[in-house]
This record gives sequence, structure tokens and C-alpha cells, in this order.
Amino acid sequence: MQTDRLRRSSWGALALLALLPVAARSATAESPPPRRIQVAPPLRGEADSDAGNGFETDDPRARWQAQDALGLHTGAEARWKILEEARRERDRIGPSSPPPSSAASGRSAAASRVPGTAWINLGPTRADFEDNGGRYIAEDSGRARNILTHPSNPNILYMATAGGGVWKSYDGGAGWEPLTDRLGTTSVGTLAMDPSNPEILILGFGDPFDVQTPGLVRSLDGGATWSDPVFLKGTYQVSGAAQTRTATSVRDIKVDPLNSLHLIAATDAGLFVSNDQGATWTLAPLHDATGGTAAFFQMWSLGWVGPKTWLASGHGLDLSAVAAGNPAVDHHAGLFRSIDDGVTWTWLVNKLPAADQAIVGRTTLAVSQSTTDSADTARVFLLAANVDGSAQQDVYRSEDGGQTWVSLKVNAQGRPTNPVFAPGEPGFDQRDLDVMHRQAWYNQAILADPTNPNAVYVGGNLTMVRSLDGGQTWSIISEWLPFAYNVTLAYVHADFHALALGIDGSLYAGSDGGIFKSTLPQAADPAAVAFSLTLNEGLVTHLIFSVACALDSWPTALQGFVFGGLQDNGSRLRVLDPSPTTTFNQVLGGDGIGVSVSSSLNAAKTAPAIIMASTPGRVARSTDGGATFTRFETGLQGPIPFFVRFAHDTAAIDPATFLTFTDSGGSVTAQVLRSVAGGSWTNISGNLHWPKGQTTLGFQTPDSPPKQIGIHTLAAHPAVTGLYAAASNKFTYVTIDNGVNWTVGNQPMPSGSTAGTFDSTSIAFDPSDTSGQTIYLTQGAVVLDDGVTPVPDSFGHLLKSTDQGLTWTSLTGSGGTRLPNVPVQKIALDPSNPSTLYAGTDLGLYRSIDGGSSFQRFGTGLPLVKVTDVCIAPASGVMTVSTFGRGFWSLDIGAAGNPAGVRGKGDLNYDLRVDGFDLIDLVGAMGTTQASDGYRAEADLVGNLNAIDDADLTALLAKFGGQP
Repeated sequence: MQTDRLRRSSWGALALLALLPVAARSATAESPPPRRIQVAPPLRGEADSDAGNGFETDDPRARWQAQDALGLHTGAEARWKILEEARRERDRIGPSSPPPSSAASGRSAAASRVPGTAWINLGPTRADFEDNGGRYIAEDSGRARNILTHPSNPNILYMATAGGGVWKSYDGGAGWEPLTDRLGTTSVGTLAMDPSNPEILILGFGDPFDVQTPGLVRSLDGGATWSDPVFLKGTYQVSGAAQTRTATSVRDIKVDPLNSLHLIAATDAGLFVSNDQGATWTLAPLHDATGGTAAFFQMWSLGWVGPKTWLASGHGLDLSAVAAGNPAVDHHAGLFRSIDDGVTWTWLVNKLPAADQAIVGRTTLAVSQSTTDSADTARVFLLAANVDGSAQQDVYRSEDGGQTWVSLKVNAQGRPTNPVFAPGEPGFDQRDLDVMHRQAWYNQAILADPTNPNAVYVGGNLTMVRSLDGGQTWSIISEWLPFAYNVTLAYVHADFHALALGIDGSLYAGSDGGIFKSTLPQAADPAAVAFSLTLNEGLVTHLIFSVACALDSWPTALQGFVFGGLQDNGSRLRVLDPSPTTTFNQVLGGDGIGVSVSSSLNAAKTAPAIIMASTPGRVARSTDGGATFTRFETGLQGPIPFFVRFAHDTAAIDPATFLTFTDSGGSVTAQVLRSVAGGSWTNISGNLHWPKGQTTLGFQTPDSPPKQIGIHTLAAHPAVTGLYAAASNKFTYVTIDNGVNWTVGNQPMPSGSTAGTFDSTSIAFDPSDTSGQTIYLTQGAVVLDDGVTPVPDSFGHLLKSTDQGLTWTSLTGSGGTRLPNVPVQKIALDPSNPSTLYAGTDLGLYRSIDGGSSFQRFGTGLPLVKVTDVCIAPASGVMTVSTFGRGFWSLDIGAAGNPAGVRGKGDLNYDLRVDGFDLIDLVGAMGTTQASDGYRAEADLVGNLNAIDDADLTALLAKFGGQP
């Protein structure tokens, strides 16, 4: 490593000598008749409904609980293959790979580039305002997992995010650098630092609530480089039989402060111990007090309470019941203590107050570090949900390193010193100390001050509370929407997941809205605990579900239009005045899910005439360019799903023709509905059902009661109105006559298999097939619906049918041009050239120009990240994608100086140093724009256009020899 650093310095000197001469270069709305449903001949009998195996429900909490109930996340081995595929793709990611000028370092050259295919990150980097029941000024970023502060340098921060990977700041959060764009996943479970050597980091993959990814990696240089991933896998003995489990979510990692080689990890597959700094791991079996079959492998939290002494918390599951096919769950808390550095563990049964033993669920530990000289006198706090996570059970305190506990009554029976009242808004006030509310399964954060054992902080759903007397009294120090309740408390975004204290005493809070900082967390007056929001600026980590972009027919001033739906950060609209920026304002609050826009514009030609947006269980519409939204649900039958989407019928006579869907509920099953010219929704599908199982084509006779389905996605043919398609978990539904008749397709199934694929993510028509027979389908499950068999490489996740879903052909490519066998989230076809396909995958965007026979990674600069949606404006050559964790990105084949996206940091080889190699690479890119084949976004440090010039060179030289 030292030799490499010396070599870099030499190259830097040579580059400076070479600089001087270079720097000078410069349908109809009528109700259809009764519907006839055509059912494809089934390929096999079905014993279950279209809900699949229970892991792909629309409601995030229901999905999490279903996974948790079975005590596993399907396809751990198959998910590991995503990281294997990522290794193959790293040489294809363009600017993130070294350019040819870096060949002297011994690293591989970048993939060849095509002019105009450089991706530009559009943000969001900030917001001018947010609207959520009222307009206010706020800054946010994507969901936090945890925050690490440096033990000696208060300016160094690490931010681990649920879907945007890990970020590092050298200036206290004023600027951020992504560290994990090339690892193959940006889904983070936790990040840990060696307290004895802060350059050593251990990153555990797998956000507990969304993208499950197995494994962990290590860095010995502060995140500049990472090891190959390590698989955490262990075997339990269940009723005398071995049962192997693989972790797909690492929830907590702790490094022994007395021994840097010793680590413990809490995962969804149990507790793992390492004695070689994380290179290898062994399972620590956790059983009930009698050594029986109730294994505790849903582990959440760890605490070092003194020499050789550890605490671990999770909840239990009866493995023998699961092995017998019965997902019966014993959710009671599993609290364990080890006094031999994790070799053996004792279940602290009956150590919580007797009345609470059987009703405590997920728990989180916080240790007062200043009390850990002796494990027998260490102070520990335990934040606990009730057994089903629907409320806060309590906060407990131990004065003997976890051996005994007392209740602090931090729940619905307790009262804060400064309650928040919200008349007429039940559930949104904070009159008691149940700060986690109904989301105790989801948002939990607790922190004990490392120097003051009496100071403890708890973050929940809408507020954060603090105690300065060891938990006897509590005060509210932040509020989600203080302006709405007329309280003098600091704003911090809702849903807390992380808390940290810096060596300067600053408190950092991480929530669904990113990172927030207070320099006075222990101010006597709770109202004086102000929080700064500006650390979120430039932290591009929003979890985005969908995107709508400008149409070719729109005027030039609107060509930068971007609108999208973000997890718990609302529906965001890009600011275009005076030119497109990386600022996106929240025009509708809550979880932003589906979005769509009319092709028609308002009278002033400044915005779409209609903007559609959905939040969980709600559909909204704006007719004033996004200034205001109103609920638009007239005519909708049945419940509105959590993840409701829209399709725009661009071929319809009226340019404001939209489709959406409702869910199954009671006697009503899923329906496809249409709105024309701003009118109410009309059911055009009747009640769609799961196929009964006929062996010949014919009318469907639904079961009684019908087996219900949940629609995941839908589409309209871009050239012919009235041709619509929808996809549920396993099946497709296609109509070519405005919904009069629907064909139910067969579940895609690999040849010779008795199991099929599931979790449909997108569906699309072939624009050139005006008969509506040709459709494309993408799927997200990594295993077949037997829950075990990985999706074969020969089958993949992108499928084509030429008979409305009766039969399917896999589109996988082959050899060096194959599509990675990873989940595909979106299929998009170029309307002007239907043989050109774009597949948004969990590793980025891929293109085929031969109808799916071969694929190549498309463009340069896009991280290895989950692409959730694709929007194409073919005539202008502009493509915009949304990602789950790394914001919006745009590629403009004809751009020769578009408005700038997110500014680069000058670290062109991503080693966290601005040195000679970066200088060489920037010089090689001088004079290029986004339309050039040598453009490097990371070299574009300043300016209002996507162009690399002398100003960027000057900015890099100002950083030379330092950090990005």
C-alpha cells in the first residue's frame, strides 16, 4: 500500500509538469359491456393464491412481518449471486473504472465509451420547500441506517443509508463522497468502526425493511477500498436435524474495544462471531433456557458492557414448527449475555419485569460507555416494542451489565415534561412517551451518552425524547411538523433509525429524512435544542420508486421536467426556473409511489395540464402544475394498494387518459380503472381473479369466494388506445378492446420445472405490434415460488410473449452479452425503434439493440444500483431513470452543455485522495461535454453546464494533495 502511495505521488509531479500547455485548451369514457375473461391453459395445478409465498405483498409492514414470521428471507443463496454478477459488471461502469490514462497504475482500462452516453446525477441535492399539510422550509435525504463519528476528528462523518450505500464527509457534513457505488449493492444493514483504529470499517449488507442482500465487507483505509464480501452462514440443530441459514440482513456489528480482531454481528440468521477482524465468522447458537428448539436468530442489537462481556437482543422463533411447515412464531424477546467474549451465551429469561416477559418484541440496546470498567456495574438501556411491533412497550434500565432490569415507564403510560398537543389530529401528537407509536417494528433508535451516564436519547416515529436524569423524566426535543402544531421545537424528519454523538458533543439523528445535527443536545430548555438540516445537502440517497419526464412535444423550457415518488420523502418536482437544477421540491408529502403526467400542457405551456401522484392508499391529482394536489378517488372500488401505480394512455384521443388499479378486499377483487379527460375513475376490468385452473381456454368461473390477487403494475400500448395490460404477482392480464375481454396469461415457468417465477415488477407492449399480442414482463424474485430454487441463468428475469402471455420466451442474451441474472425492475422500449430494449436491473441499466438477443451495460457513470423506473424521450435522445437510493440520473445523447447535474469532487479513481492520477484523468477530459466520449462527470467540479474546462482544473488543483 505504501509503495502504491509513493508511485501516485510521482505521477502527480509528472502531471503538474505537463499541465501548463494543456490548461490553455480550452378511447371513450362509456362503460363497457359485461366482461369476458379468457384464461390461459394452466401449466400446472395451483394450491395457493396469487399472493405467492407471502413475501411480495404491497404493504411494507405486511411484507416484513411475513418474512419475519417464517424467520427467513427467501433466496439467500440466489441473492448472493447478485454480488457475484456485480464483480463481472465493475469493468463496465465507465467513469467509475479507471480511464486509459491510469493504465500505469496496473489497473484495468475503462470500458469503451459511446459519445453522449455519460450519465449525469440530477439529485435531489436539496429543496427550496416541502409541502406536507402545509408549506415549510426543510432539507432531507434518504433513509438512514446508522451514523459514525470519528473518535479524534469531529469533521469526519460516515453516513450509512438504507439504499444509497455509505457516504463520507471530511468537513462535518458540508460535503459528501459516496464510498460504495461499485460494491454491487447499495443496500446497507449497518456500518461499524474499530474504535482503536478508525480507518477500519466493517459494512454489513441488507436493509432490514427492503432490499435483502447477504454478506459483509471490510475496509482498512477509511472506505477507499473494500474487501471481497464474506458470507454469513450457519447451521442449527432442529429436532436432531441440521438446518442451514444464511444472513440476508446484518443489523448490528460491534468491534471489541479491547481487541480489534474480535467482532460480533447481529443478523436475521442469528449471531456470528469473528476472531480475525471479520475475515471468517462462526455461528453462536442461541437456544432457550432448556436448550430446546426455540432458536433466536432474528437478532437486532449488540452491546459491549465490559471486558469479555456482551449483550445481544433479538426475538425468538420455534424452528421445529417452521421445519414442519407451520409458520407459528414465538416473538418474545431474546435477551442474551456472554461473559467469555461471545463463545457461550446465557438467555436472560425472566430478567425483565415479570409482566413484560411474554409481550416484548424487537429491542435495541444502548450502553453508557463511561460505566463499562466493570461489566457488573455497567449501565444499559433497552428500548422495546411490544410483541407485534404495534406500540412501544417500554425503556428498561440495567445497573449491572444487563443481569437485571427495571421499567422506566417510557410508553403510553408515561408523560413528557413538555407534551405536544394536536387537536383534531389523533395519533400525530405526543402527549405520552410512546414515541414509536404504531411503527415500533420499524423505527427504533436509542443512544446513551458515552460520557454522561444520565443522558439518554430515544427516537421514534414523529418525535425524539431525552432524559438527563437516567430515565426518570423525559422531554421532547424534536418534532416532525412543529409548524403544524404551533410548538417551539426543532424540526427533524419522522421515523428515527440512528443516533450518534461526536467528540465535540454534537448529536446526530438519522431518520427516513436523512441526517440532522444539534450542537446543544443537552440544553436545559428542550426548545433550545436546535437541529441543522443542511448536512443533507448533496447527500443523494433518496429511495425513488418512479419517474415521469418531459415529452418530446413539450417546449424547450420544459425539457428538464422530472417528477418522481420517493420513500417517505414525498412526490418531488424538479425546479426549472431559470434553468433545470438539482433542487427538487416536495409538492406532496408522505411516501411518494406512482407518478404520471398528461401529454397536454396548461394554458401557459409551463407545466403538464394534469399531474398524477399516489401515496400509500391514496390517489391525488394536480391541475395547477403541482402547486396543489387534491384527492382524486371518485369511482375507485375496493381498497387502494400501498404501491399503487399509474399508466398514461398516450394514444387516447384525450391526452389526459390514465389507468390505475385497486386491491382485493372483502368480496371485491383487484380492478383496473380508467379516467378520461379528468373525469372519475371507471372500472374497465370487472373483478380480476386468480386463474381457477381450467385445462382449456374458456370463460373463467371464479372460486367462491374468489382467490384474490394483488396487481403490481400496469401499462398502456403507446400507439393504440384501449390496449392495456396488468400484472399481478404471478399472472398477466391483457385486453385489446378497452377492457371488454381480458386474457389471463400463464405464470412464467422454466422448462422442466414444477415451480414458476413471481413478483412481477413491470409490463410493456411492443409498440410495433398494434394487435397487442406482444408483451414484455419483468420480475424481481430471485427464487422460484417453491421458495428454494434459484431462478436459472437460462431463464432470467426478463420475458417476452407473442400471444398475450400464454407462452413465454426468456430474454437473457448470451456469453459476454448476457443480461445479468438479477432482478429486473423495469422494461422500456424505444417507441421509434422497438428492437431497442432498456432493462432497469438491480445493478443498473442495460440495453439491447437486437430485441433481446444481446445486452450491454448502457452508458457510463451510473452506479451499481437498483434502477426502479425509466422514462424515454426518443426524439430528443434524453433518458431519465430513478434509482432506489442514488437519486435521479439523466443521459442525453445530444447534450453539448446541458445544465449541470450533481457536481463532481475530483476523485476520479475513487480512492478518497485528490492526487496525480486524478490530475492526469481530468487533463485527459479537458474540453469535453456530456456529448463527448471522454466526458467524466467526477471531473466536472464547478460551473453551470456539463463541461470540463479550466475552471474545473483550477478547482481540482485547490484540492490537490487532500481529500475530495
